[in-house]
Amino acid sequence: MQPLEQTQREFFAALRLPLRGKSRRSTELAPSDEPHSGDFLKTAEKLMKPGENLSSAERLELYHRQYWFRLLDSIAEDFPILRKLAGEGTFWKLMEAFLEACPSESYTLRHLGRRVSDFTAGWEEIEPVERLWFSAIARLEYASMEIYEAAEWRCANPEELATAELGLQPHVILMDLPAAADLCETWETFSPPAAERACVAVWRAANGGAARRRLDPVEYELLKRLRQGGPLASLFAEPTAREPAPEEISTWFADWQGMGWIAIPPDPAAADLSVVPRHDIRQTDWSRIDKMGSQARAMED
Repeated sequence: MQPLEQTQREFFAALRLPLRGKSRRSTELAPSDEPHSGDFLKTAEKLMKPGENLSSAERLELYHRQYWFRLLDSIAEDFPILRKLAGEGTFWKLMEAFLEACPSESYTLRHLGRRVSDFTAGWEEIEPVERLWFSAIARLEYASMEIYEAAEWRCANPEELATAELGLQPHVILMDLPAAADLCETWETFSPPAAERACVAVWRAANGGAARRRLDPVEYELLKRLRQGGPLASLFAEPTAREPAPEEISTWFADWQGMGWIAIPPDPAAADLSVVPRHDIRQTDWSRIDKMGSQARAMED
């Protein structure tokens, strides 16, 4: 008798094989009368005993069908905008190709679409402009799910900003997209304008839902520095692509603090690193923030 782990691997390998026959006709995938492969039939004969009413292959197909049905249902739920704009035919062809090339690597279906964006960017069955936009849309849609598993640190109090080690909340995802995918949600058909890069943040809002915000490129650059962690002055230690106005810096910091983005990273030596409640934000005078930034740049000159 072979080891259980080997049996499990062979069984799972059979489940991952393409959907065929009547099972396929019960999905949105394009019809195909191509029969099961020899590998599928061989595995069925090896692992499944025939019953009174079902052959070994038919018994394995029951598991095979349910595996694929669940994956297809899940991935359609995760990428509704991509599905709408790509169209049914292209979307399901893309998803089938993706699932065959990039099978699930996690115990939970929440991570199933983690590589859809990268796969789409290199999928040559569609035009280059579609690869560009569809990949950006998939990245944005997956980020809206990714935020729910991320931790949340204690929000920084305004009086801590000048002296504390700061960081960006882990559930804030920063993206530099090759196309303005954040505009696509209201589109009914795919008629994109000329592609321009778009900096976007997606985060878990106070109500527990996903929120999204377009970022100025310099604002995006400063948030990336905040992600690396450090004192406030470190955000301004190096020049940015353009010199932001003091009013812009004050507005950005007020917005970040109001949304709970500026946080205090937990002490790695602390015993309890669990999620903490969001800080109660109050009205604050942010005029001093631009002065801090100017001083930091002056010190560097």
